[in-house]
Amino acid sequence: MSDKFDDLYGSDEELSIDELISETKQQLEQSPELPADDGEYAAPEQPPVQEPYYAPEAQDFDPDFGAAFDDYGEYEDEQMPPAPQDDYQTDGEPGSEDVPPPEKPRRKAKRRILPLFVKIALYLVIVGVAAVGLGYGIWECAQDVMAFGRSDETLTVSIREGDTLDDIAQMLADKGVIKYPWLFKFYCKFTDSTDTMDPGTYVISYNFDYHALVNGMIANSPNRTTVRVMIPEGMTSAQIFALMEKNGVCSADDLAKCAAETEFDYWFLEGIPYGAENRLEGFLFPDTYDFYEGDDPKRVLDKLLTNFGRKFSDDTRERLDTFNEAFAEQMRAAGYDEDYIASHRFTVYDLITVASMIERETAGADESATIASVIYNRLCDPANWPYLNIDATVVYALGGVNRPLTYEDTQIDSPYNTYKHAGLPVGPISNPGLSSIAAALNPADTDYYFYALDKSTGAHHFSKTYDEHNAFLQEQEDAE
Repeated sequence: MSDKFDDLYGSDEELSIDELISETKQQLEQSPELPADDGEYAAPEQPPVQEPYYAPEAQDFDPDFGAAFDDYGEYEDEQMPPAPQDDYQTDGEPGSEDVPPPEKPRRKAKRRILPLFVKIALYLVIVGVAAVGLGYGIWECAQDVMAFGRSDETLTVSIREGDTLDDIAQMLADKGVIKYPWLFKFYCKFTDSTDTMDPGTYVISYNFDYHALVNGMIANSPNRTTVRVMIPEGMTSAQIFALMEKNGVCSADDLAKCAAETEFDYWFLEGIPYGAENRLEGFLFPDTYDFYEGDDPKRVLDKLLTNFGRKFSDDTRERLDTFNEAFAEQMRAAGYDEDYIASHRFTVYDLITVASMIERETAGADESATIASVIYNRLCDPANWPYLNIDATVVYALGGVNRPLTYEDTQIDSPYNTYKHAGLPVGPISNPGLSSIAAALNPADTDYYFYALDKSTGAHHFSKTYDEHNAFLQEQEDAE
């Protein structure tokens, strides 16, 4: 390069400016012809592309790889897709236009719809509202279950026979005792108290919680409404059943059906056949009782029978044995043999039958023992007095008529009619009290065979003979 430089500019000898310009001009004139000065630029010729040089021995080299590449198949040179042409040319190239390269598109920044702190605040509000709502719901349910803030006023509710849990819950809601029937039903099912509530009438309070409500509506609950019923002495079973229905204890039909079909385990009922509505006649002890409103018929009857069992104590049973001995002596005196006497020994059923007639016939306790003596005197002399002729038995056979009897009434065909059927009626005709039972066990010692009501005194007149009895009846007719 230094040689060329020397050729162009000369040697290191110093030249004048004029000499340098002259030499330079000469060099330019000797150089290849330049294009005219028309402002256009002619690119210099490019040197020819030389092929790469390979040694002669390398050109004949053919490598042998055996079968190592058989599985690869034939190789085809993939044609590369042409490079995309830019829509612009760079400055300085021929034919280029002064067009700036396109700018790279900028990515649009995503705008936040809500700022982050607003989202957090909104989330907190939603969670707070949900928590408050849940808390309010729990508090409402707790208030209903625990009866918070309720009045201590009482009210009366009734569960009818056949009412379901749905019926009971709705009834309590209608009366304002509970607010949510579904919650009460859930509580009953959860505590297995669905079937514990019993039909009846109950006095409850508005401030009873669910537990107190369930326990307050069971059969033996102190909240159950009671009815005090006084059963007079001498009432029949049918009359007692009607009295119970009148006082709201239970229906007369249910009581009659229960009396006819239900088995009661009492010694004094042994041998009494089932099926008759008056099966318990004589043993429904008259007294004052407290029953539940809408009470169970079996429980009602059982209460009366239990009372009879207490009144007819072991001492009374022993007294019955004493009475049978005295009655046997009376029959022996009348000339009856031992077989007859043994077959007519009194049972408790027979004794109550006599006591029931005394109860219906007597005008006062002071004459009960005398009326008992008339009955036993006739029973001990059936040859002369086969019929007891007790009007009260005819009234019972007629269904309890409340009028003077006629002759036709005394001819009614009934096992209770002592004008037509000898001896005792088929069973008791009323439910006697203690005084009548005592009179049946302790009859007066008399010779009377007749008695009739003295209208002037309201008491009975007793007679020994039939003539004396008829004379008294004539006096009563004349006095009218």
